[in-house]
Amino acid sequence: MNWRLLLQGSVKFACMESSSNIGVLVGVPMDYTSTYKPGSRFAPDYIRNASCNIEFYSLSTGRIMESEGFIDLGNIILPPGDVGKSLSIIQSVAEGAWREYQGIPLGFLGGEHLITYPIVSGLIDGIDTLVVFDAHLDLRDEYLGSRLNHASFLRRLVEKGVRVIHIGSRAYSGEELEYLKTLENIKVYSVLDVLEKTVEAAELGRVYISIDMDVIDPSYAPGVGNPEPFGLTPLQLLGLLKKIVGSSSRLVGFDIVEVNPLVDVNDVTSILAGKLVFELAALARGGR
Repeated sequence: MNWRLLLQGSVKFACMESSSNIGVLVGVPMDYTSTYKPGSRFAPDYIRNASCNIEFYSLSTGRIMESEGFIDLGNIILPPGDVGKSLSIIQSVAEGAWREYQGIPLGFLGGEHLITYPIVSGLIDGIDTLVVFDAHLDLRDEYLGSRLNHASFLRRLVEKGVRVIHIGSRAYSGEELEYLKTLENIKVYSVLDVLEKTVEAAELGRVYISIDMDVIDPSYAPGVGNPEPFGLTPLQLLGLLKKIVGSSSRLVGFDIVEVNPLVDVNDVTSILAGKLVFELAALARGGR
């Protein structure tokens, strides 16, 4: 099946599209396994709308992006409530976009964090390191009887042999901490490691970055599905992104997940997510 038939149009990111394409964007409106505050299915279009009303300037690179646009493919059409079929569709779209847009970073707007599982599975041959920013480890073997959900997606990817760097965590279960002791292909840097400036990034190769917006403190990003106190500031996250992209050979793609417009305040979380899309695209192009 033609993967493009699995998409439907939407407002374009930043309300523009130009021949100078700095990235490909896909919305993934899925929150079927959300357990605290569902609503992230509405985030892709909220982020797009917010992006139409912010300056096209990258603080991390000094790049003015007013004449540069994204190829915005719209949102993936997903069968309501069918997790298995939805994951298969998401992976098909990720694989199709990867084949067609070689050399251009792929960006995915979630949706819940489970969407990272089919995306990375589809791009796995082109990724050397998965970098995850998240308050939670998402390494449970199962949660509420399910092995495929927002709290277990990363365990499923680790089981596939994916190399992971996890940054900003501060919420753990005993099961996850015990599981970490058995792993060699994941490095975890807690929020305290960030504060103590001990995060290392070297020889990352081709990188995919996943940003769960709850890695940021709720005072800056209140509109998330599972808010957790004691988080990063947006500027701390921006500095880490610059470090990660600068230490990689290529930014293959990224996702921004767990924005929940239904519990946001004045759209500040959607606005921040939109700004992060600009910053990631600019970092991928190089700059300051």
